[in-house]
Amino acid sequence: MQYELLPKVLKQENSQFFKVDRTWQPKDLIPDPYRRNLLKDAQEKFNELSLAEREFRTLDRAHLYVKSLRRMRLTIKDAQFAWRHDDLKFLAAIASFFQDYGTILRFLKEDQARGRLKNDDN
Repeated sequence: MQYELLPKVLKQENSQFFKVDRTWQPKDLIPDPYRRNLLKDAQEKFNELSLAEREFRTLDRAHLYVKSLRRMRLTIKDAQFAWRHDDLKFLAAIASFFQDYGTILRFLKEDQARGRLKNDDN
């Protein structure tokens, strides 16, 4: 078998490899402004939720809320580390963050429907 295309693919993507472990870390899969906006949006959403951590702890599923917040904190840090160097890792971290964010929103909607989010003075 004469290999012509595969060596070309490797040569074309050669600069995208991290030298230590030869892991493919593509850059510029998504434009920089989009990456920056995704990270900023995730950070703002996380900051808002983390301010409400005390309120989360009063709900029936407090352990699930707190567990999701902790995981979101780690995925934000992963995204911050990877956002300029590895688009795949960045996208995976952002996707994980928003998956947890969606889970928290779903739980909050369920708690609201059960009347758990009503203030005591009402």
